Amino acid sequence: MKYTFALVTAGVLFATAAFAAEVTKPAEFAKMAAVSNMFEVQSSELAVKQSDDAAVKKFAEHMITDHMKAGEEMKPAAAADKVEVPTELDAEHQAKLDALRAVDKNSFDKMYKAEQLKAHETAVTLFSVYSANGEAGELKTFATKTLPTLTEHLAEVKKMN
Repeated sequence: MKYTFALVTAGVLFATAAFAAEVTKPAEFAKMAAVSNMFEVQSSELAVKQSDDAAVKKFAEHMITDHMKAGEEMKPAAAADKVEVPTELDAEHQAKLDALRAVDKNSFDKMYKAEQLKAHETAVTLFSVYSANGEAGELKTFATKTLPTLTEHLAEVKKMN
């Protein structure tokens, strides 16, 4: 059962990362970026409450601060490009958040770090591709400006893992 779950999870991750590598339209970018950002914040808020590991809590607090700021910065860029920003997680990210909520305390940190790694790998791909190939506009400027922070986050989470 665990093996099947791992295969399905790997397939979803690959498909998500592959799709992120093809995003060039503002509406697609805004949707993926906003949902990813909300997941980062909500899962990190959960980590602050549930983790007993000081390093995990510190990382989670950093993610909350940076991703809330990014979310606020994205709103006017999306408005300028006449694109709506989702305000709720999609089914995939909600399921990941629900799984984090349900996991036992001993497994929480490992699962949180794994989810952060996957999320940041996908986000770096999404923002890299969009900043290079996305339609000109404020969202492209936002992607280019935000990419170095996401790259830094990815390096941090890789260190933790």
